[in-house]
Formats: sequence, C-alpha cells, structure tokens
Amino acid sequence: MSNTQSRILFELRRLKGFLGLFVRNRRGILGVGIIVLFLFVSLGASLLTPYDPMAIVAFPRKGYLYAKPTWYSYLFPNENVSSNIDVISDPDFKTAESVRELEFSSTPGTQDYVRADFAPDKGYEGLGSAAIKFERAASTNPYGLIEASLTKSFTYTYSFPPKEFQGYVALTVDNPQNVSMETRLILERVGGSQIVWSDKDFEEVEGGWVIPDPRMDSDSSTTGKFLGDMLGPEWTQNPVKMMFPQSGEYRFGIEVVLNDTNAGQDTHAAVYIDSLWLKVLGNSFGLLGTDQYGRDILTQLLYGTRISLFIGLVTALLTTALGLLVGITAGYVGGYVDQFLMRFTDMLLVIPEVPLFIVLVAVLSPGLWNLILVMTILGWTGFARISRSQTLSLKERPFVEAARAVGGGRFHIILRHIVPNVMSLVYVSLATAVPAAIINEAWLSFLGLYDPNIMTWGRMLHDVESIGEGIFMWWWVIPPGICIAAISLSFILIGYALDDILNPKLRERR
Repeated sequence: MSNTQSRILFELRRLKGFLGLFVRNRRGILGVGIIVLFLFVSLGASLLTPYDPMAIVAFPRKGYLYAKPTWYSYLFPNENVSSNIDVISDPDFKTAESVRELEFSSTPGTQDYVRADFAPDKGYEGLGSAAIKFERAASTNPYGLIEASLTKSFTYTYSFPPKEFQGYVALTVDNPQNVSMETRLILERVGGSQIVWSDKDFEEVEGGWVIPDPRMDSDSSTTGKFLGDMLGPEWTQNPVKMMFPQSGEYRFGIEVVLNDTNAGQDTHAAVYIDSLWLKVLGNSFGLLGTDQYGRDILTQLLYGTRISLFIGLVTALLTTALGLLVGITAGYVGGYVDQFLMRFTDMLLVIPEVPLFIVLVAVLSPGLWNLILVMTILGWTGFARISRSQTLSLKERPFVEAARAVGGGRFHIILRHIVPNVMSLVYVSLATAVPAAIINEAWLSFLGLYDPNIMTWGRMLHDVESIGEGIFMWWWVIPPGICIAAISLSFILIGYALDDILNPKLRERR
C-alpha cells in the first residue's frame, strides 16, 4: 500500500471516529438539525412561496396600510378581518379551460348562433383570449335585439365592506358585418347595486384594444366621481361600502348587446376579451400578512433566510481565514513582523466597534458585499490572537524542532505541522463567527444600513420599527427575531459540540 493510500485511510478513520463522537453529542445534532431546516427553507424559498420578496402583492397604492395574517380572525373573532378575493383565476385566458371557467349565456333561441370561444392566436398582452362570436346566414331571419354575456359569479362572505375593489378588461371588436353592437363591463350585486362601464367609457390603446376609462378602482377619486355621476352622490365618497355593504352573491364580467336587423345578409361579429380580472381586497393576506408597502412578510422571511445564511457563512470563512493567516504569521515569524501585526490588531480591538461599523458602512454604501467587507475587516482580530497563541506554543514542540532540524523550511513546517494542529480552533471559530456575522448584519440593517435591493431579517425589523407599530404588529416582529435567535443558537451549539470533541481537556471519556 502506498503512502498516499495509507494517509487517505488514516484520514477516513479519523473522520469516522469524529463523526461517531459528534452524533453522540446532543447539542451538536440539535444544531445541525436547525441548520438543515434553514438550508431547506433558503434553497426552496421559490417553491414555498410564489411571490418575490420585493414585489407588492396587496394594497398597491396605500402606504402604511398593512394586511394582517389570514389566521388573525380565528384568534380575534370580534375584529373585522377579511381576505383578498381574486374572482377570475386566469384573467389572461391562456387556455380554453380558462374560458370554460366563466358562465356564458345568451338570449333564448340564439344558442346556435351566439357562442363563447377560445382564441389562441389573439391577445392583449400575450397570446390567448376569450371571445363572444355571432354568426347568422342571409337565409335566416334577423333576431333583433340579442344579449350575450361572459361572467363569473362569486360570493362575498363578510358582513362588512372590503378595503377596496379593482376591475379591469381589454376588449377589441373584429370588424362586425351588418350588425350594431354595444359592450359593457359589469359588476353587480345580485338583487342589488350594479355598476356598468359601457362603450363610451372605454379608451383605445395600442393594437385596437380598448380599456376602461376611468379604471374600475374604488380607491380612485376619478372612479368615485364617475360612479357618483352615474349612480348618485353617495357613491362618490364610499363606492366600496355601496358595492359591498354586506355578504351576498355577485356577478362580474362582460355583456354584449347586438342589434340584428338586416334581413337577407350574412351577419357576423366577434368581441375578444382579455385581461379580465376583479380583485376584492381585504385587510388580511397570507400566513404573516403584508408590510406597509403591500409586500408579503412570509416571502421576506423565507428569502431572508438565504441572505442571512450567505452573509454569515461567507463572512465567517473570510474572517477565520484572515485571522488564521495573521495569527500564524505573527506567531511563527516573530520579531518585528509579530510586533507590527499584533499592534495593528490591538488598535482594531480597542476602537469602539459599533461606531466604526456604522461609519464604514455609511462611507462604502450599504450594499451586500460592502457589509461583508466591513464585517471581515473588523471581525478577524479575535481569532488572530487565538491562533497566534496556539502557534507560539506549537513552534516550541519537539516535532516542530525535529522538522526544523532535518531541514524543513518555514512554509513546509507551517503547512504540514502548524496549520493541521490549529484546525480544531478553526472549526470552532467558524461555528461561532457565523452567528456573529448574522447578528451584525441584523443590527446594521435595523439601523437602516441595508442593501436596498435585498430583503434580510434585520431589514424586516427596521421596516416594522420605522412605522412605529411594532408593538401592535407582533406577527411581523416575532418571526425574524426568532429566526435570528434560532440560527445563531444552532451554530453556537455546533461550536460547543466541536469544542467538546476536539479539546482534550473537555472531551468526554467513554
């Protein structure tokens, strides 16, 4: 067996022995279990939530109006908490099944000539749309007035009004022949109020499509005035309360009215419908609600795991490597090199860390890599002194003296004899440096020194603190705090476990 094979087998036996000791250490296993959970969350964040952490998913224009979690009403049933309702699941009609989701009806006796269809090659913002088509041969008598509709019925289950409602549609008409027609966008409470956007209330956009003008938006003063002129002054002030005063059955969609009076002529018409949607926005959303800008807090928490782990691991690797390099160099070389490096280390150690962190991050601008750079610059000093002390002890050991006596060079001795015997300290330092970096990033972000392009746990705490409502929005404050504490605890537990195993004075005898 060659020396290389023997060395590999020896290292494998050492690893097996280490793992055997580690799996018997409860603190270490608990720490690994917590980290594995966070790694699963960080890697699978895009699968666990459909949203982007910076995307607005609710209350798109309402600053400082946050949504509660959907389970809030179960804890506090006396409070008025409602969820969002997306009436149409596929408003862009990407498939024929999307059209069949809607209810089609037409004047009795016209079912053979008026139909709803799927148009795969025609769309407003992409391919695919719904269509209402009318065709009558010249040999068939005119039908006169025909009404056809493509609508979706839904139930509003709450006894109080929602926060707002918004609706939209894009329509285009394909060159009708020998028939006049009118199209309407409708929202009605069955047996109650009805609002209608008719042809004259649409504006033309690119491609021959028309959209509502003004938009169907209860939060818009223009829409309020439009509804007030049409339905009465009470609609101007509070269209939400007028449209959704209580629970009930509702209907939303498109109505087409055709006037077929030209006898002896072939008649046809087609209305293409796309981007048909209605959102009834409540004051709750998801498992953790939304922030003051309408961003999903659960999504921020899941993606924050990825950023926090990245910052912690990268910073820990850099600080440990830099501390190891400085410590071994100072301890083994000695002399003026040792004096210079240690005095520089002492200077960084005595400077107040928090003000220096703030100044450096503010000067460099609070980007992700700038945060890592600052934490690396200020985080290596403690481990440098520890590794120097260990190196001073090791270089006086007999095996190092023997290596030097047989002609071993400085780099050979450091790489083959000093570094392997310092590695136990490296593992412990890595385990304790990760939570330190995560906590440093958290408080820097909490103070407002965060990368504006990413979401972290510290930034979540900053956002809730910035609106002064943290004591009331505990579902926003507690999760990132628990995550910071849990991931820090996991690495600390692993650090203790490694110290128990690798430190001969603490190792358990079995």
